[in-house]
Amino acid sequence: MMRDRKIDGKLQVTAAVSLLEFSRLVQWDAGSTEFTAVPHESFESYWRTDVDPVFGRLICWINFSAGAEFLAKGICLLRDVEIRQPKGETTHFGTLRNLYEDRPPKVAALKRLCAAVNAKVDQQELLLAVYRLLASDIRNRDAHAYVPNVRDAHFNLVPARFAPCFNLLVSWLPEGAHTLNKWRDDAPQFIASLL
Repeated sequence: MMRDRKIDGKLQVTAAVSLLEFSRLVQWDAGSTEFTAVPHESFESYWRTDVDPVFGRLICWINFSAGAEFLAKGICLLRDVEIRQPKGETTHFGTLRNLYEDRPPKVAALKRLCAAVNAKVDQQELLLAVYRLLASDIRNRDAHAYVPNVRDAHFNLVPARFAPCFNLLVSWLPEGAHTLNKWRDDAPQFIASLL
């Protein structure tokens, strides 16, 4: 049985922020209620010393990709854009590709989200471009094979494209981006209440 859409949406968004922050590519600024990119030097130092001296960058980017996916899916659910399907006794949340690619007769989830929030054309273009890039050039490569140093070439996209995209998504939280601060504080109790 599927949970209420709002509960699953809150779960996805809250988990997304933790994954994104753990990647050390972005951080959530509670005061300005936005994601900011971590400086390149700080990121390079972090993954080498605090994660793994050889595979740390890969590990961080995989967390980043998963967090980005959870964030988009959670915002969709919170804005009544259904992405889930029952699958036996579990719930299937769809793939990253379902977010940006139409699957007739179904329109891509991010397009439906943009319609639900009356997004501008440039906002929709940003979301679709970022998630298409994430799926094709970042997530799929990282999930299926390790290629040394390939991900460093994408670092400049974090401040230029990814952080603005994530900030756009959290601006569409039903009660605004500041909601995320409370959700993060309440996460342990919220999760415990569902068990």
